[in-house]
Amino acid sequence: MVRGPSANLSRRTVLLSGWLISSLGLVANAAEKTTPLVERDLVAAIESIQVEDLKTHISTLASDAMQGREAGTTGGHAASAYLMQQLRRHGVAPAAADQTFVQEFAGGMRNILASVPGHDAQRRDEVVIVSAHFDHVGFGTPRNSRGPIGYVHNGADDNASGVASLLEIVEAIRKLPRPPRRTLLFAFWDGEEKGLLGSKHWLTAPTRPLSQVKLVINADMIGRLRPEGVEVTGTRAACGLRHFVADANSATIAPRLRLEFPWDMRADSDHYPFFAVGIPALMLHTGKHDDYHRPSDDADKLNYEGTQRLARLMLLLALQTAEADELPVFRIKSRDETNDQQRRIEQPLPSPAPRLGITWNTQLSEQGIVEIIQISSPSPAASAGLRIGDRIERFAGHAVSGAADFRSLVVIADRDVTATVQRPGRSEPLELSVRLTGEPTRLGLMWRTDDAEPDRVILTQVTPYSPAALAGLKVLDRVHTFGGQTATNEHFSGAAASLPLPITVTFERDGVISTTSITPIMPAAVSVKRDRAAINERP
Repeated sequence: MVRGPSANLSRRTVLLSGWLISSLGLVANAAEKTTPLVERDLVAAIESIQVEDLKTHISTLASDAMQGREAGTTGGHAASAYLMQQLRRHGVAPAAADQTFVQEFAGGMRNILASVPGHDAQRRDEVVIVSAHFDHVGFGTPRNSRGPIGYVHNGADDNASGVASLLEIVEAIRKLPRPPRRTLLFAFWDGEEKGLLGSKHWLTAPTRPLSQVKLVINADMIGRLRPEGVEVTGTRAACGLRHFVADANSATIAPRLRLEFPWDMRADSDHYPFFAVGIPALMLHTGKHDDYHRPSDDADKLNYEGTQRLARLMLLLALQTAEADELPVFRIKSRDETNDQQRRIEQPLPSPAPRLGITWNTQLSEQGIVEIIQISSPSPAASAGLRIGDRIERFAGHAVSGAADFRSLVVIADRDVTATVQRPGRSEPLELSVRLTGEPTRLGLMWRTDDAEPDRVILTQVTPYSPAALAGLKVLDRVHTFGGQTATNEHFSGAAASLPLPITVTFERDGVISTTSITPIMPAAVSVKRDRAAINERP
């Protein structure tokens, strides 16, 4: 197929360039004497993954002619023949025994294996497996179908979506002027629906030594992308895998995918047998639905643009891990981690106690007026003599121009401040001395560390209206760099206390890496930065 360059290629190249240079080594290596990858090459490969091609592959694999692709049947063999036809068309090397694509095993089942050998003499014996299962449940049985049985279960999402994406990734890799440093093994597993049989068989009869397999990236049911995003399971199986995934996601063409990172590892797809033997494994999944294991899982119900985005993410992830100087080893502690532990550990800390103890009129605050309507007792406000009806005009030496403005002033103020108020019945403003509760907030951050995410800190509290909150930081953001340096716990602790503002922060949220700047609070400008939905919170 012939495709012209995208009209948006230059803009997209700019979006990708920073990541490409740092992650894929787009500089010629004189020692290896290889042709360097250039930005245009990689962007062209990414853009070669097209919706129409995905539709072609999925509509073929999920057609009635394939009879539901049950492992070991005529329909399953027809699907494997289609895969081999596509692999030959792309000129990719067979990776089973005797230079064939087929690895036969029990009951006429067959894995289809292909590879792109790595170009780096020091890394080509290391392998990254990119995989998807091509079998489905045929006409269904009471054991594997949610009904009705006796009809073709086409399995468009499960898992023609993953298989089509893998075929497109193979084509994209072949478009590059050189392969990555490590070998990529493309595995189309059979027998997954019968108990992960294809991947289990490969582990008992591997076509590459298991010691060479550094990572598995598996795609299963990636055809129904929804607003809640994509589950990426397995990032805790090796230290730093979450960063590899987020880095690849942040390099994809916008909009970025929203990613979730569950801790549980379940034996529900072909990533799990590798995890069980101590090989780091990732699984991408867009979630189950009402058509799961039913005849109605048809090609016309898929989100093809979403599948395209997933395939492009997998391409970048495969390239990034295949090009990395080092890949992390299996993390034994991941065997015992659960989603229940995740929920407990990631429970946000409560917000700090109010420093002043007042509530104001939210309707007037829309006009930039802070008028007290309630005073807690006891509280610093009550002790200072503030009254209901007082309008606060100045606080801690700054004019108050709105509720958000005032809220931030309370957060950063020293303990002893002066409040200037206009009181009903008085012609002149009244100055009151106030001793606030607690200490002033410098940045408004608390954090923890996690051995599965080294050289990161995870935010557990972001004080509302603090400098960090105004910068857009949120609880559970993963801080990667802080003030231009890697955010180790030691660096972060010292820098958070002493580094002068502004501080540039690179962080990851929901699988997307972003940059912001924590700047000194400028009271007159605070109110235009903040969402007015929270202006009635007590300071």
